Amino acid sequence: MASLQEYVAQQFPQHEIDVWEPGYPPDLELTEHTVVSYVVGTRAGLDLLNTFRRSAPNAHLAAVEVRPTDATVVASAGEDRDGVVDLPLRRVAAWVFGGFLVLGLLGVAVSLAFTDSGVTAGIIGGFLALVGAIVGGIVGGSRFAGQRATSQPRAPGRSITVVAAFLDDDKSAASLATSIGPAAGYEVRIVDNKGGWHSPTTGSPEA
Repeated sequence: MASLQEYVAQQFPQHEIDVWEPGYPPDLELTEHTVVSYVVGTRAGLDLLNTFRRSAPNAHLAAVEVRPTDATVVASAGEDRDGVVDLPLRRVAAWVFGGFLVLGLLGVAVSLAFTDSGVTAGIIGGFLALVGAIVGGIVGGSRFAGQRATSQPRAPGRSITVVAAFLDDDKSAASLATSIGPAAGYEVRIVDNKGGWHSPTTGSPEA
């Protein structure tokens, strides 16, 4: 079985997670029908937690705080310091241009060594330049395939509060999720004990 911390770590990779409202069960193990939502900011998190309490006074609740970690690539002047990824796009563009230029010139030089046709050398050089640009994009953008390059809500410099209610049946979970929905800054999910989830309006779990 998965815990709330493990689920949150999956949704917000490379973030620091602190248990804010311990709740019950103590290990925050997900039930088959755990209602989860989150908002940006501590004040909004308190409001969301109180909304959970009012809507489900008998439910076991828990809240965790999620904080973005420092960027692993130091931004310099003119770069986007608040992006959802910590790799400036200009660095990827530099790799693409570098690969294009290096392999393109290499292709032309090698072709001219074996043929006197400038057209042939240009075609081969252009093809290799395209290959170099693709390889450069893959190498330069490899960080985008990492955990820090996920599409997720993020507010630079602010924390995110995740609130969960551990319920035992789908009917109670769907009812709570429906009542919480308008108060949440993002969608409300019903999470199972393995970390899969679905929205209150659907019954098919997602990874």
